[in-house]
Amino acid sequence: MGGGVRPLVTVFATETLDGRLSPPGVGRYRLSCEDDFELQHMLRASSDAVAVGANTVILDDPRLTVRRIPGRNPARVVFDASLRVPASARVFDPPGRRILVTSEGHDPAELAPYRERGVVILEVGGSDPREALVRLRGLGIRRLLVEGGGGLIGSLLAAGLVDYIRVTIAPRILGDGVPLARIGESTEVRLRLVGLKRLCGSWVHLVYSVEAPKWGVWG
Repeated sequence: MGGGVRPLVTVFATETLDGRLSPPGVGRYRLSCEDDFELQHMLRASSDAVAVGANTVILDDPRLTVRRIPGRNPARVVFDASLRVPASARVFDPPGRRILVTSEGHDPAELAPYRERGVVILEVGGSDPREALVRLRGLGIRRLLVEGGGGLIGSLLAAGLVDYIRVTIAPRILGDGVPLARIGESTEVRLRLVGLKRLCGSWVHLVYSVEAPKWGVWG
């Protein structure tokens, strides 16, 4: 497989013991404990950008800023091929750099509300996220933190674009809901455990290195 220069990509998520991020169709579902929230904000502060998919913004309306610890705010990136996320979403609020990754071919009038808010727009061809990450690296983003949702995480894993997965296991079982990643049946992701930490007594944070698939180099 060929390669390209892209950011170092870390996925961060908090999920139940049975691998669910939230119940079906529920936004802002809390699984994190206080230690986990602080870890999340520490990772944001140490990243150049934090990214989410359209569904996460529509359901949660996150800000993706650093609030629970002292630190700088990263750039905020939304992957939204169909422009389903309104330009008024909190993730596009100033200050700081805000980036919208979308597909090519939109009418300029559709993109105007985002540009009026100062959002940088990256139009990429096709559904392969590799071009998007290479272009994000061209904007100076060396470390990218991805916080959801399952569709974006799955597409990045399948394309070999994830280097680390940091997942906190909450002491909950839902039985149904949103999975950590939606990946095609033909893709197997191989991981290596490189760290673990107990949080808030009953939460466990695991750090995995993604061994395969892997595309490109980060730098």
